[in-house]
Amino acid sequence: MTVIEVSASKNYFVQIGNGLLPTLGPKAAALGKVQKVCIVSDSNVWPLYGAAADASLHMAGLSTCTFVFPAGEESKCGATYLELLNFLAENRLTRSDIIVALGGGVVGDLAGFAAASYLRGIRFLQVPTTLLAA
Repeated sequence: MTVIEVSASKNYFVQIGNGLLPTLGPKAAALGKVQKVCIVSDSNVWPLYGAAADASLHMAGLSTCTFVFPAGEESKCGATYLELLNFLAENRLTRSDIIVALGGGVVGDLAGFAAASYLRGIRFLQVPTTLLAA
């Protein structure tokens, strides 16, 4: 595994390597005061990696909810964004909870924008599944 530190307004680390999905739960739990995680994914990625991501989070003692939308650029739109915001509110995510983007570019864009705007910003973890998303 390679770890890169990114220096921005708030420093963070990017971890790159094979087989990191089982470590998602412990890494999310290590952020502290996390009770719920919303996994955002698309209809192509969820069947491949969703169960492993969900299991890792549950094994770390975290509660999860899942928002899966139709794969493709056409889902990167206001309607899907509003559906996601409503879903977050219905599932009572708080500012101490986390959104996990599990997927490629559209998933990361949609989940990242929702994380930045929901409750004036909540924590966000990117789990890219394509080279371009990484």
